[in-house]
Amino acid sequence: MALGTVMMAEACRFIKPGARVAAMGYPDIIAPMEAVRQIAGDADVTFRDDSEAICKRHGLEQRPIPDARSFFAALGAELHVFDVVAERGGEIIADLNYPMKKRYLGEYDMVLDVGTLEHCFNIGQAALNMAGLLKVGGVILHENPFNWGNHGFYGLNPTWYADFYGQPGWALGLCSLLARDGTIMVGAIPHTRRFVFTQLEVNVFATACRTGIAPIGFPVQTKYAKLIGANPKGVEHA
Repeated sequence: MALGTVMMAEACRFIKPGARVAAMGYPDIIAPMEAVRQIAGDADVTFRDDSEAICKRHGLEQRPIPDARSFFAALGAELHVFDVVAERGGEIIADLNYPMKKRYLGEYDMVLDVGTLEHCFNIGQAALNMAGLLKVGGVILHENPFNWGNHGFYGLNPTWYADFYGQPGWALGLCSLLARDGTIMVGAIPHTRRFVFTQLEVNVFATACRTGIAPIGFPVQTKYAKLIGANPKGVEHA
């Protein structure tokens, strides 16, 4: 799981001193050091002892990798990492395929999905868990694959974010395609209409704000909701 330039910059736009940040998987900071220094300034950011292995994992040239907790601490924020295993150390052990423990719900100002959702087989429950962690006024940031063959269980479409965060209590912010290197937005795209894209491997980068407390459900895809005039509460189940 990795924190690239775009997500790092977007996250830092929203972070305020005292913020509690929940990352879904340890966010290896793979953004260039110039970008890290520009944001963190002269703050005491430490580097990972396992930088060599992290660079190898992400296909990077060897360089020191900033420790994510020290980076967020430099911004006045506290980082908590949720993962199914203690891979980097200090993780809160949680399997996102199953409901999150209630004590964590509504406790965070920011949630970072640094490429985790697509690896959860029970993707609907994982999405409920991530969204449920946020306080009102909190922001969630996603970066997930759009068209990487066999990277995870799923490739996600923009309509997933538009429909999930189109529910009451949410406001969708950004929703765009992002080049795999995490540095270049790939132009405007329709959020719910069909489109063709075959140029290169890209992620969907999306942000959403929790604007109120309302039940979070499983939405009907926009194109079908328009056809049948349905919403999740209006559909009868067999």
